[in-house]
Amino acid sequence: MNRKIVRRYIITIAAFIVCCALVIVLMNLGEKEYETVIPVIKIEKPKKRTISESITLSGYVEAESMIPVVPFVNGTVIEYYAKEGKSVKKGETLLIIDDSLYQQQKLQAEAAYYGYQSSFERVERLYKNGAATQQEYDTLKSQRDAAKAQFDLAKLQLGYTKVTASINGTILQAPLSKGAIATTTQPAAVIADLDKLVVRLSVPEKYFTLFVENKDLLIASVTRPGNEGLSEDMTTEARVDVIAPYVDALSKSFTIILYLEGDFSLFRPGMYIKAKISYRTKENVPSFPFSVRKIDGSCYIYDEASSSVKWVDFTPEIKDSDFFAVPEEYANTYFVVDGQGSVFDGQLVRVLDSTGVAE
Repeated sequence: MNRKIVRRYIITIAAFIVCCALVIVLMNLGEKEYETVIPVIKIEKPKKRTISESITLSGYVEAESMIPVVPFVNGTVIEYYAKEGKSVKKGETLLIIDDSLYQQQKLQAEAAYYGYQSSFERVERLYKNGAATQQEYDTLKSQRDAAKAQFDLAKLQLGYTKVTASINGTILQAPLSKGAIATTTQPAAVIADLDKLVVRLSVPEKYFTLFVENKDLLIASVTRPGNEGLSEDMTTEARVDVIAPYVDALSKSFTIILYLEGDFSLFRPGMYIKAKISYRTKENVPSFPFSVRKIDGSCYIYDEASSSVKWVDFTPEIKDSDFFAVPEEYANTYFVVDGQGSVFDGQLVRVLDSTGVAE
């Protein structure tokens, strides 16, 4: 019995000693000082640049005038001068259709006309002398006039066997060849004026008022995307010429037409393009790249007096795809451009100098 009591006292004393030792260790740990880690940041002042708010749309190049040349008569092509890419002048011959049939029709119509004309002149003399009736006179006159119309039509069709260009331009398509059959239902060539190229774009309805009220201030450019290893992007200026006066109820968009300007010698109808239309521009505004802003759109500025950072949030007056404007009140203020993700409002910081060493 005594042994049990002794063992109990020993265990109690041992537990007390362990607890005291633990308390002493914890007290010593609490007295140990730790050095606070101050984050390092990089700061810069805003730079002044020109910022344009814009919209980018996709479309295709078109010729302002793309004219299909369709023969007015059918027949076999005996000469074909049209070639794709060839420049032609208005009135220049593109092809000649075999006119033997139309020559015969002209001769027949001519003979019929002169026959009726001779008969009419004889009856006319008799009518004036009272030897022919009014009916005979009117009948011969109408027959003579009908024959004259057939004769004129035959001459016109004969002239149509020579097909000419209706405008100055470049031949885009030449689907026929010598010996082919030309018809009045198929173009013998397609001509376009490559000096006047346009782009038709569908713009979302929300921009309608803005575009209409600021038409003269709109600045447009058209870019033909390049192909890696084959060609580079090509950009040319453009002018907003037409803004449709209505909005399509189904697509909720309206149409604008851009005229290409500048050097667009390598742009051709049918090419895919991207058009950028700037509708508001400001010059010499203090600004930063978007990388300076945090995910929520806020920024940090640096207070030199206290060596700390301050959280600021504002809505940029103007921005584009790369930069945002800073309010004029912050034009000469240092912004945190690197390290803003690891600081909080009012925190002490160290600043990297121009050599990359923290001050």
